[in-house]
Amino acid sequence: MGESGEVLMILKDLTPAGKKINRGVSMGIFANPGAGKTTLLTTLPPKETLIVNIEAGLGPLLGKGHIVFNVLDAVENELEKCIDDLYKQLRTTKHPFKYVCIDNISELESQLILNLTERRGKESPTLREYGDASFKMRQWLHNFRDLVFEGINVVFNAWEFPMEIRNVEGNVITLTVPKMSKSLVPSFCGLIDIIGHLEVHEKTGKRWVRFKPNDQCLCKSQFKGIAGPSDNSGEIADLSHILDKVKGYDYETTEDKIEHVLDELTR
Repeated sequence: MGESGEVLMILKDLTPAGKKINRGVSMGIFANPGAGKTTLLTTLPPKETLIVNIEAGLGPLLGKGHIVFNVLDAVENELEKCIDDLYKQLRTTKHPFKYVCIDNISELESQLILNLTERRGKESPTLREYGDASFKMRQWLHNFRDLVFEGINVVFNAWEFPMEIRNVEGNVITLTVPKMSKSLVPSFCGLIDIIGHLEVHEKTGKRWVRFKPNDQCLCKSQFKGIAGPSDNSGEIADLSHILDKVKGYDYETTEDKIEHVLDELTR
């Protein structure tokens, strides 16, 4: 009886999904070093954006006015404690940040493996260090992704690398994916709402973000509003513009809109 009552109490709080996004959005952006991933982060509002800098590459951020948390300067001994404490503060304390950017997760994993190896007095990492780093990275990806439920938009930058993947037909193909340990790639791409590949035109230097998957890049978008399957060009490299389009998209069906208009006319 008690269990049944508990289930009913849960079910009575269920609500429709709604017609617009009512939480933050998680996004992964990957590209080669120098493509402009950090520069892309500066298209977000300076006073509302926290950039968690692991690369130690401050050049693109200078003069932009964004708040930067330099992880390598903040670490006293354990990298895990530094990142865990940062997450706890973002989750439990009052702050102005509507955008939290991790720049980048590829370097974060590398630094974690190095930190674990040095603390354990080893000359080079072993399977234990790789395994422990992979476990902790998976936890961090979950934790920082979950900031979206606090209304925060979260952006994970990553380098890119080629990875062999078996497709639905059973064939092995090579795709460009966010750079991290192979066991983390499926988890990351499954957890994150939007995965985009930052691309640069060789001659003009024009940048855009591709969200449509193709036979070269692993991309996706769980939401509508941005360049989709019918658009091969992607979106202009401006995160504020992209997030505004995603969060502003109205999922109300044409039939619903017609019904609303008729309701207004008959009142």
